[in-house]
Amino acid sequence: MQIGQDSKIKNDSPVSGDSILQIRLNDGKYLMAISDGMGSGPEARKSSQIAIKMLERLLKTGFDKDVSIGLINSSVNLNSNEETYATIDISVFNRSTGNIEFVKNGACPTFIKSKNKVEVIKAISLPAGIVDKIDLVVYDKDLKGGEIVVMCSDGILESNQELENKELWVKDMLENIETDDVQKIADIVLQEAIDNDYGIPKDDMTVLVAKIEKI
Repeated sequence: MQIGQDSKIKNDSPVSGDSILQIRLNDGKYLMAISDGMGSGPEARKSSQIAIKMLERLLKTGFDKDVSIGLINSSVNLNSNEETYATIDISVFNRSTGNIEFVKNGACPTFIKSKNKVEVIKAISLPAGIVDKIDLVVYDKDLKGGEIVVMCSDGILESNQELENKELWVKDMLENIETDDVQKIADIVLQEAIDNDYGIPKDDMTVLVAKIEKI
């Protein structure tokens, strides 16, 4: 599996409120995650780091990802004030079967590119830290191999202020990208988002891109 990533901190912010995780699980699967803390700066960073570091510890201990997110929700709730939260976006790849699971907790859509077609995976759910108990939204999909999966934080999605349907510009752009180089795709998506903000990012921006090898 090939992975590319790129990011940009919000203009005038000392640190990014986005945190990422890439880890091989005990069962051989591979997990990628983005957590986006509310707002930007140190407080946003604190919330997303709580979520990502706890997710990593729990997964290494052998906890199921669904149980882990429930525990993370409680932790963010306890460690933050009532106005702080963090989204959690997870993709779990089974490279032997081609299956991929998407777990979304208040997160942005994920995009699956195959040749010139792009599928959008999205869900309506609350981020970690808002309510005591959360209902996870999980999608399961079998891939043939060769597909490209694109995950991003809302700084990417929200950069285009002209469209009401925010994921539309990312979908259209990915459909027109000819390269299958994951790092080049990550760089193109990030640069387009920065250009949307006229070179001055209004929010932290993170993009993760993975290419699933032929099964």
